Amino acid sequence: MFSFEEVLFELDNAISLKTLKNWANKIEKLTDVRFVRQYAKNKQGRNYSYKVFSVEQVEQLKQLVQLRKQNVPLDQAMIEVFMSAEEKERQQVITIAKIDFEENKATVKELIDLVKDVLSDNAEIKKRLKVLEMKQGMTRE
Repeated sequence: MFSFEEVLFELDNAISLKTLKNWANKIEKLTDVRFVRQYAKNKQGRNYSYKVFSVEQVEQLKQLVQLRKQNVPLDQAMIEVFMSAEEKERQQVITIAKIDFEENKATVKELIDLVKDVLSDNAEIKKRLKVLEMKQGMTRE
């Protein structure tokens, strides 16, 4: 397992420590990857945790650095490199479901507008019918 400092050395210091820490947090938020945490005690005797990286994850971080050098957007690069195939498929299904939902929502809104128009037209026709019935009632008398 590699510490942050060892990962930076493996990356030839291509990024800063702060960037690596931010990336690690963002990778965990965007993807299904969870980095291993190890625990230690500080001088005051309090426990703290820190992330460590596997050889595979260090290689993935190298790929991420290369993609960033090619100006690939960070989120896209992280998803491409770190997200598992199953999670990518799951995200694709979610995206399709969201699109379908939005389309259905728009269709329902259109239908509601059409129903409102029909009800308005129906009310207008009823008014005209009453007026005609009243006129016919007057002419019969």
